[in-house]
Amino acid sequence: MRIALVIERMDPSGGGRETSTAQIATELANRGHDVTILCQRANWEHPRVTIQTIDVTGRRVARAKRFVTGVQRVMKDERFDAVLTTLPIPGANVYQPRGGTIPAQADASARRRGRWLGTLGRFAEPLNRMRRFMGAMERVMMRDSSCRLLAVSDMVRREFVTYYGRGGGQVIFNAVTPPEMDEETRQHERQRLRYMLGLGQDDPMFICVAKNFMLKGVLEMMAGYSDWVQEGPAGAKSRLVVIGREDVEGYTRIAGLRHVGKQVVFVPPTDEIDRFYAAADACVLLSWYDPCSRVVLEATSWGIPSVTTRFNGASEILEKGAGIVINSPRSRRAIRDAFATLADAETRRGYADACGALMGDLSIERHVDELETVFEQVGQEQA
Repeated sequence: MRIALVIERMDPSGGGRETSTAQIATELANRGHDVTILCQRANWEHPRVTIQTIDVTGRRVARAKRFVTGVQRVMKDERFDAVLTTLPIPGANVYQPRGGTIPAQADASARRRGRWLGTLGRFAEPLNRMRRFMGAMERVMMRDSSCRLLAVSDMVRREFVTYYGRGGGQVIFNAVTPPEMDEETRQHERQRLRYMLGLGQDDPMFICVAKNFMLKGVLEMMAGYSDWVQEGPAGAKSRLVVIGREDVEGYTRIAGLRHVGKQVVFVPPTDEIDRFYAAADACVLLSWYDPCSRVVLEATSWGIPSVTTRFNGASEILEKGAGIVINSPRSRRAIRDAFATLADAETRRGYADACGALMGDLSIERHVDELETVFEQVGQEQA
C-alpha cells in the first residue's frame, strides 16, 4: 500500500510524537509498504521511507495554513491508499491526534493555571490565533463521517465524544520499542551512573523525562518529593533526576529553597536516555495533560513503575498494576505518598512484575498490526 504519514516536524529528538512516527514508518516500510512522510522540515531519514517537505514561509499561523494547503495538494496529486495525519488536515482519511484534541489542549491550559487565571485564560482563548485555526480545521474533520478517528488512549477517544459528540473513535493504544540493552549491560550501566550520582545500589533513584516542565508538573513533583525527603533518612539518600530541555536556573533555586538541592539533579536532553532508565527505580511524570505519554510506556517496558496523573492517557496502563495514578499534580500529599511507596524495594518488585506482563500491550508491532487493518479498510473503501 502507498501510505502517507503527516506530521508538522519530523525530528525524533524533538518529542514523543516524532519518535512514534519514525518507529511506525520504519515498521510499515519493513513490512513492504510504500511510506511517505509529509512535513514542514525533517531531521530524520530511512532508506525505505520517503521524506517530502512542504515549503512554507511566514509567521506561525501563516505557515500552518500553507502547510495544510500544501498537504492537501500532495494528497490530490499522489492519490495515496491511506493518509494518516497527526494534526488536523481536512481531506486526510485517518486522523490520529497524538497531541490530543484542540479543545482538550485548551482545557488543560486553563486547568494548569488554576481557577482564577484559568478563567482569564478562557476569556483570552479567542486571541490564540494558532489554536483558533487548528480548532477550525479539527471541526471540519470531525464533521467528515468518512474520516477514521484513531485515539492513542481511551482518554482521547472520550474527547471525541465530549467535545464533538463524535462516537465510533477507535483506540489504537500508543506503543514503544522494547529496550535493546541486555541484563549484564543494564547492571553495568546502573552501577556506573549511580556511582556518578553518589548513590548506593539500594538508594532510591527517580527519573522524570519532560520536554515542557510546566506542563509535566515538575514544580509540583519537586514539592511532593521535598515533603517525602524531609520525613526520614531514606529520602536523604535518594536522587530525583530531571531530564529535559529547559532553563533550569529557577528550578535549581527552588530545589535549594525546598532543601533538596543536593538530591534533585537536572540533566539536559541526552541520546543516552537508556542509561538513565537502566539506573532508575521509578519514573515520575505529573502531567497536566498528556494524550498517552511515551515516557511512562518506556519506563514500563524497562520494568520500572511510574507515577502519573489521570490527565495522562498512559495512566490506563498503570491501572493494570504497573504504577500509581494520582488525581492531579496539585495532590501534594498523594505525590509524597507515591514517593514513599516506590522507595520500598519490595513494593517495586510487585510493580515490576506487572510491567513485564504488559510488554505485549506496548509493542510497536501490535500498534502497526492494528494500523494496517485500518489502512486496508480505507483502501477498500476507496477502491
